[in-house]
Amino acid sequence: MLSSMSDQTLPANNAVRLVALDANDDDAVDAVVSFVNRHYPSELPLARAGIKHGHYRFFWAQNAANDVVGATAYVPRTRFLAESVKTVVDPRHRQQGLGAAISRAIEAEVRAAGFSKIMSTILITNIPMIIIKLRQGYLVEGIHMDHEKPGLHEYSLGKVFR
Repeated sequence: MLSSMSDQTLPANNAVRLVALDANDDDAVDAVVSFVNRHYPSELPLARAGIKHGHYRFFWAQNAANDVVGATAYVPRTRFLAESVKTVVDPRHRQQGLGAAISRAIEAEVRAAGFSKIMSTILITNIPMIIIKLRQGYLVEGIHMDHEKPGLHEYSLGKVFR
């Protein structure tokens, strides 16, 4: 079952609310894995085991009408650092500012969980998300050539909460 974790105060046209995924609900896990892999083609698709074992903390992003417009997650890396991962906007809802809204919402979740820094690795070809993160105060901290497999190059962006 889903449970509400946070409401974000944003303009009405791109307001999102994150709803936590229950990692013990097999149907919910299958739904988010299917959604992410369908709408964010990757050579490294999301596997249900990462969610079932608590590696990811996943959320659905819902609009004011409670429609699912995206998904996102974070992974605790240390007691101070969390990495935002798998931020996906449903293609039917793109070009509405929802990528930025979901990015702000997961950042709020990470802050509320007590972390003092958030980071994200983003494929160097994902220019829209790189721009979103830079506008939100993230700094490029590095580039990872052939990071998770040959040919996959990513930027590492980070933001310290002050």
